[in-house]
Amino acid sequence: MPELEEKTNLFLVGYALPSRKIEAFMVESFITYAKQQGIQFIPIDISKPLNDQGPFDCIIHKLYGQEWDLNLQNFSINHPNATVIDPPSAIQRLHDRVSMLEPIPSLNIPQLKIPTQIVIQDVESLKSNDFRFPLMVKPLLADGSANAHNMSLVFNQEGLTNKLELDPPMVLQQFINHGGVVFKVYVAGEYIKCVKRSSLPDVSKESMEKLAVESGGVMSFSKISGAVISGDEGGSNESVEMPDPVFIDEVARGLRLALGLHLFNFDMIKADKEDGYLVVDINYFPGYEKLPSYESVMTEFFLNVKKSQELKMVTMELVKDDGLQN
Repeated sequence: MPELEEKTNLFLVGYALPSRKIEAFMVESFITYAKQQGIQFIPIDISKPLNDQGPFDCIIHKLYGQEWDLNLQNFSINHPNATVIDPPSAIQRLHDRVSMLEPIPSLNIPQLKIPTQIVIQDVESLKSNDFRFPLMVKPLLADGSANAHNMSLVFNQEGLTNKLELDPPMVLQQFINHGGVVFKVYVAGEYIKCVKRSSLPDVSKESMEKLAVESGGVMSFSKISGAVISGDEGGSNESVEMPDPVFIDEVARGLRLALGLHLFNFDMIKADKEDGYLVVDINYFPGYEKLPSYESVMTEFFLNVKKSQELKMVTMELVKDDGLQN
């Protein structure tokens, strides 16, 4: 039966994603193109055990919680040859804005560092006078919730102590002028792509003093405008050069191994008038659909997962045969 044989030869990828992610990522053009290359996507019913669904050669997911983690664990135990992208334990590191950046220094890559930051566990700690402004204030947890995106730029102690609309735990991160540009580096297995995007504009001493008065000392990211902050000093980010591709590859490959993840991106900035770059954020399973020709990029990623599985099976058979002969 040709139809049955065709289905058997397909690489079956189950997906468990938030509804907004499904709408953006699992579009018809991608599904069709992938199937033409031998990849078939199957929606997962998260209300049922994974062991009662499928079969799946691979599972991609962006869901969190103990129940889902246990579901994945039971599936992996019963299907050791299937690939889960990615392990919940590895993803969990990225839910904490401190632990996500901890692997960076251990990469020992020259000209690469992380911004100065401190964790605030209680309101009393905000009353310290040791802070250098401006500061970026972010929730400690980066778990995809609405509160995780509640970020502000703080210009003085008054704003930090009395005007914040965020409760601890939080991270205070030193704001660094960086030309209003962030480099977003997307990683999907062996695929690495760096794109340049607009970021928070630079803050001069004069504009900081002005905004401190106008805003009460704090502004949410959503209210910040390049025209308001940079004024006449703001320049075009076209003048900001892209990082050396060799450097980008070294950082991306180092992070991929250190994090143990297949799908992620990281945000990197270049400090104004300084050498080197700073990694300021890492995200799991980012918006690959924003990249040009993402359909072919992600299809190639799944084909490589398939090849890795096949190689693993061949290796296991060779080891098994060798053991029998000895």
